[in-house]
Amino acid sequence: MVFEPWEAGRLRLRNRIVMAPMTRRMAGEDGIATEASVRYYARRARHEVGLVISEGTGIDGTHAYDTLTVPRFETDAQIAAWGRVVAAVHEAGGAFAPQLWHCGRLAADPIGPSAGEVPPKRDGTPRPPVRAMERDDFDQVLGAYRHAASKAVEIGCDALEIHGAHGYLLDSFLSEATNERTDDYGGSLENRMRFPLEVARVVRESVGAGFPVIHRFSQWQLADYAEVKFRDPDALAVWVNALADAGVDILHVSTRSATDPAFPELDGEDGARTLAGWTRKLGRLPVIAVGKVTTTLTMDRAYGEEEDEVTDPAPAFDLIERGEADLLAVGRALIANPDWVPVVRDGDWRDLARFDKGLLETLDGERS
Repeated sequence: MVFEPWEAGRLRLRNRIVMAPMTRRMAGEDGIATEASVRYYARRARHEVGLVISEGTGIDGTHAYDTLTVPRFETDAQIAAWGRVVAAVHEAGGAFAPQLWHCGRLAADPIGPSAGEVPPKRDGTPRPPVRAMERDDFDQVLGAYRHAASKAVEIGCDALEIHGAHGYLLDSFLSEATNERTDDYGGSLENRMRFPLEVARVVRESVGAGFPVIHRFSQWQLADYAEVKFRDPDALAVWVNALADAGVDILHVSTRSATDPAFPELDGEDGARTLAGWTRKLGRLPVIAVGKVTTTLTMDRAYGEEEDEVTDPAPAFDLIERGEADLLAVGRALIANPDWVPVVRDGDWRDLARFDKGLLETLDGERS
């Protein structure tokens, strides 16, 4: 089933393989995606990836990005550059969705639900302290999402994804560890969900009925890889159904490993079910599963000194076969193997090249 066509509403894909969003930080300092970016995305589409989701694109030049070379989705020149990516992916037979990203607490000029300090970057560089958002900040961020979403439609994107995971702005509202507000945006789960849901509704209003909206969420965040936001299926059900009510069409469930159980303390089949599987069971939306597909290292270990290895995709494929997920996102393995789809479908997964962090030094350095 993984290599068969799939459709939901207006989104029609030639197979169920998705290129996962992966931060590359290789735009110009003006936030304009380069011709190397066009080639990078088109190459995966040419090798039959069904849906290409971009790296996180900063929705504004105010607080959204963490590095000047993160591509942005705001000015006419930035949007025109993404238009060239869309055209190239379409020419190669693929579908394209930009990921709309606000770094929030991890931005170069950070804002978030609450003031405070954040851990240093991976290289030890300290990060500036976070300023708690005020009403003007909420309005500015909502306006930026509204503008970016409308531009995604304007340049012919097939869908868009809201980045609501990993400790960035929207996820930081959901987390009890980073949201200490005492107003309507903090405290109970209902209040902590409020701003992410406002964003989803603004995006839906901006793109209109029928345009596919994806929302990515996670249990973990970069500052706490073991964090669990939804401690039981009941809490998860509240969240995923609220997203559906807000206008989201597809849920992208980011996990340490796509095949790991979500709530292993439960008995029987419930204890074995993945987070993607629970999301699919509890909600009413299609689900993208992601995490360690044909790689061995989890995200917190992938950029250290350990060597990654290639692994059998069969356990991840089984998520599709048994209905725990509808689509499967591949990340690091697609950096090492732009031709991942035909290699796995027509050959042998053992022929895949292993991911190495050195591949991140350029956009053009991967096996073609």
